[in-house]
Amino acid sequence: MQDSMTDFAASVHTYTIFALSFSTEMDELAKKAFCCWVRAYTAYRGELKRIFMIKKLHLGHVAKSFASKQQPSLVGQSFQKQIKKRKRFEKKNGLSKKRRVASV
Repeated sequence: MQDSMTDFAASVHTYTIFALSFSTEMDELAKKAFCCWVRAYTAYRGELKRIFMIKKLHLGHVAKSFASKQQPSLVGQSFQKQIKKRKRFEKKNGLSKKRRVASV
């Protein structure tokens, strides 16, 4: 029973990676999910940080669980580039989240 479940999980994972290779939108969502998960993992406070140590976590295994073929560092870099690009666009077009209050 255990072997059949392991085989089934492996085949589902393989199919997911295969399906993501054809969809750039899903691949981008997987990258964003990975980056968000890592950010959330590092956000634990106080006494929990001793349990959830990011330095001891193998990010390659985590990235694989999100069906990412890229190295975690490359995923993070591409995500950061997208954020910078979006912020530049917002600043250029006056769409910044910071709004100035008109003086009365």
